[in-house]
Amino acid sequence: MCNDNKIQSTALRLTQPGQFERVCIAHDVQENDVIVEPYLASVCHADLRYFTGSRRQEALETKLPMALFHEGLGIVKASHHPKFKTGDRVVIVPSIPGYVLNNTSKDDCCRHCQEGGQPNYCLNGAFLGSGYDGIGQSRLVIGGDNLVLVPNDLTDDIALLAELCSVSVCAVNLKKDLQETIQNGKKIAVFGDGPVGYLTAATLHFIFNVPKSQLIVFGAVEEKLAEFTEFSTTYLVHDYDFIGETGVQTVLECTGGKFSSSAINQAIDLIDREGEIILMGVTEDLVPINTRDVLEKGLTLRGSSRSTKKDFEQLMEAFKNKQFQKILQQLVPNEAWTIHSIDDLIKAMHASSDYRGWKKTYMSFAW
Repeated sequence: MCNDNKIQSTALRLTQPGQFERVCIAHDVQENDVIVEPYLASVCHADLRYFTGSRRQEALETKLPMALFHEGLGIVKASHHPKFKTGDRVVIVPSIPGYVLNNTSKDDCCRHCQEGGQPNYCLNGAFLGSGYDGIGQSRLVIGGDNLVLVPNDLTDDIALLAELCSVSVCAVNLKKDLQETIQNGKKIAVFGDGPVGYLTAATLHFIFNVPKSQLIVFGAVEEKLAEFTEFSTTYLVHDYDFIGETGVQTVLECTGGKFSSSAINQAIDLIDREGEIILMGVTEDLVPINTRDVLEKGLTLRGSSRSTKKDFEQLMEAFKNKQFQKILQQLVPNEAWTIHSIDDLIKAMHASSDYRGWKKTYMSFAW
């Protein structure tokens, strides 16, 4: 299986949309690396865009073949890192900065890291399942600084939501004066009634203690918005007077796709002067926005992508909240697909692609 410097891994690589191939790959093992057996993964929309071929052709040509998946749990099989030992249950942090990838220091990494930038924006970094083999393999070799221990009393079904939740935590952490904003009675708005909007609103309420009365969620589907009412105030976008609203200092846009433009422009109408809009929604297309009002109102637009180990660590503590766990159960499926073969994987991916509800697709690997 392995020696001091190499570890063999069986990877289920996507070679082209809709097709996987089982291949054996050899990983180098460096100081501070940990050898992990991924046993549970969750399908992200990014995985589906590769599987269905809805990414731009140039992206498919550049990034395939590769093992998919970046949301996952694993068991440590061997460790060269002082904080981990064989048998540890870990959540995998998929955004790997270059200094972890190459076992160097920040000073020896890129200009961004040298200047103290956030590790998820490292110029020399890699991201699992995005041009770099992801969790869909029997042995993942990864720096220990990209792993977080899962508390013994935390169930797999909640722990597996860590990566998805961490994206929201990372975005909210950008708002350094959030507590001051709350204390001053200002409101925070979330655009998007899908899972990302749901988790972002839940994060604001349960982790950052934004009161329901100061947390507004806008969406397009009344039935979806009904899921938010326990912890936020909800409105349909179709009949809301955005220009007439006052007191909204911060907006998080979680819509993405073809509705990005309308959501961002509604946020521009809504927000107070000198407010901040944090963009989280992903789209493959260019998005026209009302720059005239961005300038006139002195707005700050800031993007947020992916997350860091600190966000995962923050979540392991937040997941202890039973009310938060109850909210997260809305995304937990009734059962996981067991993946014995490529056929099993293809069936799971097709089912995930065809599904239109909120439940995640969980996959249990039988290596």
